[in-house]
Amino acid sequence: MVSKKIFLDSLSRECKPENQMYTRVITNYSQQSARYVVTDFYKNGRKKMTGCTLDRDVLKKDGEFIYYFKNGSKESVVNFKEDHKEGKEINWHENQAKKSEKLNVWNPKTKTSQTLLLNFWNENKEQTVTDGNGEYEGTEGFITQKGTIKDGLKQGVWQGTDSLNKITFIENYDKGILISGTKTDENNVSYTYPSKQREVAKKSASNH
Repeated sequence: MVSKKIFLDSLSRECKPENQMYTRVITNYSQQSARYVVTDFYKNGRKKMTGCTLDRDVLKKDGEFIYYFKNGSKESVVNFKEDHKEGKEINWHENQAKKSEKLNVWNPKTKTSQTLLLNFWNENKEQTVTDGNGEYEGTEGFITQKGTIKDGLKQGVWQGTDSLNKITFIENYDKGILISGTKTDENNVSYTYPSKQREVAKKSASNH
């Protein structure tokens, strides 16, 4: 069995070795298989992610994936079905205190996904969302945001920042669906955007 090793940049895109932030190893690459074990490593040699892919050349996640912080502690456990999040998801803070419990629902017919936030704890171990209801304030990736959770979904006005794109935003939600939003860039230029769901609904209505 021959494994394949590729290099990834900070956005997990394949790159040259000198630009690499992470390394990906696809186990049993040389054999025809229904699933291949894929593991990403940080530069320090510790695991970043491990799970199975349905395609050895394109990452199509299937089954349980475990993600790790750079210090080696567990960051999250997420279940996938044919590259879509499905089922329970658990996340931890870097100090290993539990961060959140989510439920991911994938509808293969409509090709839509929905994530329900069931429980959330901040870094002080205070539970601010219980059984799908409460107030959320936290950071995931480049996004820091806060707002109300009702029945597991975003409700009302949410505010946040995107450190990657250097923007701030205010969004309005109803039962998890984005109604409208305004983003402001680093030059203080604002853009307003409607939701994709509303645009689809309008097109659907105009076609009848």
